[in-house]
Amino acid sequence: MNIFMTLFYFLLALLLLVTVHEYGHFIVARLCGVKVLRFSFGFGKVLFRCHDKHKTEYAFSLIPLGGYIKMLNEEEGPVLEAEKHLAFNRKSLGVKVAITIAGPLFNFLFAFFAIWLVMVVGIASLAPMIDNVIPGSIAARGGLTAQQEIVAFNGHPIMSWRDFQYELMPFIGTNESISVTVKSMRDNKKTTHQLALDSLKMDTQNPDLLKSLGIKLFIPRVPPIVGEVIPGTSASIAGFKEGDRLLSVNKKVISDWLEVVNLVKNSPGKKLSFEVDRHGQRQTISTEVGVTHSNGQEVGLLGVRSKQVSWPKDWLRIQREGPIDAMATALHQTVSLTGTAFSLIGRLVTGKVSLDGISGPVGIAQSAGESARGGFSYYVSFLALVSISLGVLNLLPIPLLDGGHLLFYCIEFIRRRPLTMEFKSAGMVVGSLFLMGLMVFALKNDLGRLVGKF
Repeated sequence: MNIFMTLFYFLLALLLLVTVHEYGHFIVARLCGVKVLRFSFGFGKVLFRCHDKHKTEYAFSLIPLGGYIKMLNEEEGPVLEAEKHLAFNRKSLGVKVAITIAGPLFNFLFAFFAIWLVMVVGIASLAPMIDNVIPGSIAARGGLTAQQEIVAFNGHPIMSWRDFQYELMPFIGTNESISVTVKSMRDNKKTTHQLALDSLKMDTQNPDLLKSLGIKLFIPRVPPIVGEVIPGTSASIAGFKEGDRLLSVNKKVISDWLEVVNLVKNSPGKKLSFEVDRHGQRQTISTEVGVTHSNGQEVGLLGVRSKQVSWPKDWLRIQREGPIDAMATALHQTVSLTGTAFSLIGRLVTGKVSLDGISGPVGIAQSAGESARGGFSYYVSFLALVSISLGVLNLLPIPLLDGGHLLFYCIEFIRRRPLTMEFKSAGMVVGSLFLMGLMVFALKNDLGRLVGKF
């Protein structure tokens, strides 16, 4: 997927999730009798605006990294006498809390609906079969071996690698042990193993939970047979034909289509010599590999697709539920992922999880593009995860975020009188500096990962 499509799916995700968050504030403010002056997607210079019958301005601003609603408030400017009853500052503490918490709440509701939709539509995921185990890894020390399928995690049934990673996420940064039940792919014998996570370390450049455990996924081999030649590409010009079986590349024997993909991908602009079997006759085809871009780097493009094959029925799992059952699953996953997000933030603060794993806009954009490439269900799952993260982040007690405002209201409740504007302003400055620092740190991580790919 090129950089333009990645950017498109990133901006689409931002537009959806920011709008959902701000709409939560907006609709509850309206219901509570507060006048909303502006509903903005983005910050900075307004590029487009319109108004509704309530004289609320809807704006699309230059910097699309967030959004806000502006309510009538005597603390921010003069208010007409006839409209003072519509001012936010005139409302009770309970109403202020309801309006503030509505944004994160709508993020959680969106995640619930997104997960429900994925379960109803269905999502395909790899069966949790182990191809190999890295010697000396957590998996190896726990007794896992090649040719096993994971069937349970801490007693909970596992259907796919997606299930396994969801179950594992809450344990990142802990010293706990997990129980993994596996079934041998040779004789169906089941055994249970304990994996100690005290040495779990993830590569911050390329985070991969399974690789951190020392597990290599089982993926059936695809025969290196050309199923389609794309017109106008290097392969088409060089004379590749449908049905060609690739025997070797630069005299390296080929037995799997993935080997061809990796060789071509890592050879942009280079000349490769292919030995092919065409109707029982061996031929040599030499061509210069084309160049395309993916995630900001050059990769090779030949212009052929593999022949369609029928996968073993146990290799791919389609997870699908009826509308009613899917509601229970969506509620469970939303609550579980929300709790996991809070736990991981706590471990970040205490140093149990490395700050190097934090992603910024670039990392999120890459994830948006990768999930979109996986299809509708994977992109919607990505939106659910980011929506939960956005909701949790906004509930942190940091001035400028919703959680910071809730902190101020708690202090007001205890003091039984409003905080001074000076105190609030000082808190906002501190919160702004903290968030700016966090953004710079996240961007540094993003750039570090990009540089590491070159």
